[in-house]
Amino acid sequence: MPNLRWAEMTDSSPLTGRIISHYRIGEKLGAGGMGAVYRARDERLNRDIALKILQPGSKTSLAAQKDLLREAQSASALNDPHIGTIYEVGEDDGDHFIVMELVEGKPLNSLIPAEGLRPELVLRYGAQIAAALAHAHDRGIIHRDIKTANVVITPAGQVKVLDFGLARFYSDTELADATRSDESAATANAVVGTLPYIAPEILRGEQASVQSDIWSLGVTLLKL
Repeated sequence: MPNLRWAEMTDSSPLTGRIISHYRIGEKLGAGGMGAVYRARDERLNRDIALKILQPGSKTSLAAQKDLLREAQSASALNDPHIGTIYEVGEDDGDHFIVMELVEGKPLNSLIPAEGLRPELVLRYGAQIAAALAHAHDRGIIHRDIKTANVVITPAGQVKVLDFGLARFYSDTELADATRSDESAATANAVVGTLPYIAPEILRGEQASVQSDIWSLGVTLLKL
């Protein structure tokens, strides 16, 4: 990987060059409703990572942001070749962040030609995305934001499902705990994700489930 000249980057983001915890922030890789993702340098382990910083003024309260970080911490237990790894979740001087594997490759949405992908590629990528979701679901984790932009294809043609930062447990224990607090329940039922991919039950205010991820996978495949 080429050396990154952090101090000389021209990214217009005010966070570029700043250090959060022990991560020096580089170029912005993308942004969404809940925050922005940056290439960053882990100065302890001397490696490049992806750093997602949750926006204080996003759609959720500070308490809900902390809840999302706890869920990401749970998702960090996932270990599958088709899932981008979450290394750490934390907070530094009011900045809540998720540290993720930096996956080199191209987002799936940038690889789809006007006529669509060849059927064999749709089958290949679809099977790998499904395998990633099956691994997560078997461990009680729902992704909640499956879409073509959250799937990266590596130079070797391997699928990596990214952004488990919005993931949630769906175990019976977690659901029972959520009902004990109005704020927790509201967070559990919050409408998160990307509108064209969101399952109908979530738009009705119901809680996300395995079936919600499967719906989003279906929409993803239709876009290929």
